[in-house]
Amino acid sequence: MLIETALMVIALIGMKLLIEFFSLAFIEMTALFTSVIAGGIFILSIILSGTLADYKESEKLPAEIASSVESIYQEGLSIKHSKNGFNIEKLRENLDGILKSFKKDLGAQNSRGAFIFIENLSESFLEMEKLEVPPNFIVRLKQEQSIIRKSFLRVYHIQRTNFLPSAQILTQSIVFLILLLLVFTKIEPVLNGIVMVAFVSYLFIYLLRLLRIIDTPFRVDEYTTDDVSLFLLRETSERIKPQAR
Repeated sequence: MLIETALMVIALIGMKLLIEFFSLAFIEMTALFTSVIAGGIFILSIILSGTLADYKESEKLPAEIASSVESIYQEGLSIKHSKNGFNIEKLRENLDGILKSFKKDLGAQNSRGAFIFIENLSESFLEMEKLEVPPNFIVRLKQEQSIIRKSFLRVYHIQRTNFLPSAQILTQSIVFLILLLLVFTKIEPVLNGIVMVAFVSYLFIYLLRLLRIIDTPFRVDEYTTDDVSLFLLRETSERIKPQAR
């Protein structure tokens, strides 16, 4: 993102140099110009604060999913020790399927494969009832199942929706107009104008690109250092495998 932003800034600087070379700048620097820039930053900060709320929530969801999956599996192991007839392998396969399907669902917008494995957990809970497992154990496991389902629904919702789409369009339009205004503004000496174009354009372009990344916190088609990490899900998937052998 830093490199791409820098390339865009360089392109704007080149445009500014051409405009200065051909004396096409016609806008005079006034106090209103600085007010316009401040207003653009204010609007961007509002959108950024709203988007960050969803991003911060997204960072918690993988931990909640991993915790619930491991809790169900550990309870299943305890039941297996006391009820030899319990099919722990079936429970493990469904839990592992939940974790593996999560990434696939993120890659396909309308995919909801993880829900098949979530609902299949009910078969293991029914088996526990037949084996006369105490009801309070089963209720607790169903609560964990509900947490997993709720977390997945929240992830799908955050991934698919944008925070105030109309406001984001407004923000993009304002940034475009501010940069256009900056390029055609007379700033003397020219070196000062180049520095101002570089600084302001870098600030606005970087913020716009940051908003796009934060608005979609889970990414499987590209990698950025700002993606919400799924390492807890991978670690949980690895932990439940050896114990089932």
